[in-house]
Amino acid sequence: MTAPNQPRIAERIGPRTTLQKLLSRFHFGITLFAVALSGLTILLAGVTALRGYADRNMELAAQLGAYGVEPALVFNDPHAVREGLEPLTRIPGIARLRVLDDRGRPLTQWTSPVADPAPVLTRIFFPRPFAVSVQRNGSPIGTIEVWGDSSTLIDYVRIGLLAGLGCLFITALGTIFLARRFEYELVKPLNEIATVAHDVRLHRRFDKRVQPLGIAELDRLGGDINALLDELQGWQGHMESEHALLAHRASHDTLTAMPNRAAFDEQLAERIAAATAHGDRFALLFIDADNFKAANDNFGHTAGDTVLVAMSTCIKETLRKGDFAARIGGDEFIVLIDPLDTEAVPDQLANRIRACVSQPIALPGGETYRAAVSVGVAVFPDDGDNATALLTAADAAMYSDKMTNRSS
Repeated sequence: MTAPNQPRIAERIGPRTTLQKLLSRFHFGITLFAVALSGLTILLAGVTALRGYADRNMELAAQLGAYGVEPALVFNDPHAVREGLEPLTRIPGIARLRVLDDRGRPLTQWTSPVADPAPVLTRIFFPRPFAVSVQRNGSPIGTIEVWGDSSTLIDYVRIGLLAGLGCLFITALGTIFLARRFEYELVKPLNEIATVAHDVRLHRRFDKRVQPLGIAELDRLGGDINALLDELQGWQGHMESEHALLAHRASHDTLTAMPNRAAFDEQLAERIAAATAHGDRFALLFIDADNFKAANDNFGHTAGDTVLVAMSTCIKETLRKGDFAARIGGDEFIVLIDPLDTEAVPDQLANRIRACVSQPIALPGGETYRAAVSVGVAVFPDDGDNATALLTAADAAMYSDKMTNRSS
């Protein structure tokens, strides 16, 4: 409100000077309280959202670590466990990792060399570690624990607090002028602000914005709230991106970029349900590398990784639209041929995979290696009408194929 408007307000009020003072004090208190409550509500909603995303990211990181250390826990190999934890040590916000065996005894642990910048925030957002049970064939074989720290949250909280304090400071200046208006002139703009704060708090509507209110001071306040909402929306988008990245890592093998065992189990359950409902058939190919340990021993683990990547490429090249492939273990792969029709003959696809894998593979050291695989085929529902029976039949067929190749 400009200075020339103030005398005109005084002339309209006339002799009711005492009432004007009372009304001004009343408006000042109500306005300050409402706007401060709105700012605190928005800040609380932002902190709550950050807490939720931080918890989910730690949970996904623990799940990712569980998949990485599962093979190593099977053989109780601390060195391999540490290698399985290596991807997690590069994720910001993780302060400590620990892996326990099936008896609860520590197998290995890792502590971040970077000091926690804000221990208070860590106690608020991460009061306890996230623990995920590592299972093999439905039986627990160990536990992975992940502690978070405040390194990824401190900047967000600092900016939020500064923006909130700045917003409240501007509000305090604005309310000095707003207190000179009558109550009906303030109800509508304050209700607009309260509506935005209400939607943000209850529905997490960070896309809501305060519209122009027709009052300069409240428009400035609305701009500050919109700026805070822009920051919260940006934080939300950033956390969602991290959530999507961790979700992808949790469901995919880091070496071959193929879906992992968890993703395969979900796909198999869905396809069994769909095939049962529609009376369809599909085939499951269980693929296992022959004598893969010798390749690792003779040429090193890096060469072994190269062989696994080459095998995954061969498997992907055989897939049709609708088929699914996953790496479920060290050198074990699964292919779902769905639907099973005259164009999809499992034995032909298995032979194509064998032929592709048998081609010379260039290793990092300059050597070449010819891999070989054993393939077991099981058809739903002929060889099994549930996941366990189908996998058992395919595994048995794979071992039969392996023994046949050894004896030939």
